[in-house]
Amino acid sequence: MSRIFFFCLLLFAVSCSQSSEVFLEKGKSLLREGKTREAIEYLNKAIDKDLRNAEAFNTRGVAYFELKEYPNALLDYDQAARLKPDYYRPYFNRALLHTAQNNLDSALADYNQAARLAPDTADIYLNRGQVQVLRNEASLAIPDFEKATQLAPQNTQAWYNLGNLYFRQQEYGQAVLALRQATKLDPQFGKAFYGLGLAQWQTGEKENGCGSFRQAQRLGYQEAGAALQTYCAGIE
Repeated sequence: MSRIFFFCLLLFAVSCSQSSEVFLEKGKSLLREGKTREAIEYLNKAIDKDLRNAEAFNTRGVAYFELKEYPNALLDYDQAARLKPDYYRPYFNRALLHTAQNNLDSALADYNQAARLAPDTADIYLNRGQVQVLRNEASLAIPDFEKATQLAPQNTQAWYNLGNLYFRQQEYGQAVLALRQATKLDPQFGKAFYGLGLAQWQTGEKENGCGSFRQAQRLGYQEAGAALQTYCAGIE
């Protein structure tokens, strides 16, 4: 009899765990559909079923973040990190929250922890690099953007950020290489063509630079017209 009772308890525990996961998956699905309030209702149920479900807390934090309910989001990210300290997503998401609130030191600390836990995740380095730029630490941002391009060679934003920062550091040849890659990956990226034109002009590739400005103008990037007048008036 006791063995049967234990078996029933085991089945009940498994059933509860599965129910939490079912609610979690439903919440994720609603979140992807943009139904954030409805998603929170299901994520609440997932947490009620399993108070140690770190992913449910993290996902509900994302939902609150999307609604700009930052205190609630922070509480959920904190709890997710406590429940599963080796899970990088709560640190990554909490860093996004800190960045939105301009708490850059806290954001950097969380990105550092996320990088230790998931060193092959390109978005960590991309975002940490952006925080370093906001902190006026360009020398630290460049390695992060480089790492992001190595881990995700198809990430247009990583190449653009890298090229833009090289330009600001007056490393124009490197800027040309990175921005050219960004335009190859996204031929509709007018801002990247504009930046490429500026970098090409600085390296002496004036005709190529004017060609990049023209492409940026064709793509609707407004500042390209002024650049054409300034740099390319006598160049066909």
